[in-house]
Amino acid sequence: MKLSETFKVKSNEPAGYYDRALRAIGQDLADLFPQQLEIDYHGDNFEARVRCDRKRSEKKSPQPQKSGLRNVFHKLATYELGKPAEGAEIATFARTYSPDDITRLNESGLHRRTQAGKIPDIHQLGEILRTIGRIIDADEGRLIKIFKDQRRIAFEYVEKSGATRKAEMTLSDLYKIQKDYYQKRIDTHSVDPWKRHD
Repeated sequence: MKLSETFKVKSNEPAGYYDRALRAIGQDLADLFPQQLEIDYHGDNFEARVRCDRKRSEKKSPQPQKSGLRNVFHKLATYELGKPAEGAEIATFARTYSPDDITRLNESGLHRRTQAGKIPDIHQLGEILRTIGRIIDADEGRLIKIFKDQRRIAFEYVEKSGATRKAEMTLSDLYKIQKDYYQKRIDTHSVDPWKRHD
């Protein structure tokens, strides 16, 4: 049995909570280009831990900037001469997202939404997490955790029945699920509800 067939995503219902929440988190963390990402769901909060290039992590949490000439003098004063070139250093970036954070990110992310009818790029972190959210929402489940690295995406959640479900997928597996979701959505919206169907 194919993985994409074991996870059915309903397309005729409005988006669920995990769909929106995980997309917002993915869009917020996307510019870190995570090498590894872990998300745990505790109570109402999502706890995200990202392993990424240290410079990207510092940009996400910038130091207070000095203005004008003070900034130039500060850079000159702190620049280390003869410092050897370093490889990409890895840092861990952690953030907790409350329900209020999710609402704020969703509202501020409206301008990032793609045009209607266009399928979002599955390579984008927001769309990867959103697809996982759709799977969980379709089962009326509750997220436990997500783990993503550069080769695979693993997630665990509790189904409506109370059973724990674990899955491990590749980006290709998620793409098939995403494609199936949008195809069902197009088919559903193409039916004219005013026409008689005999």
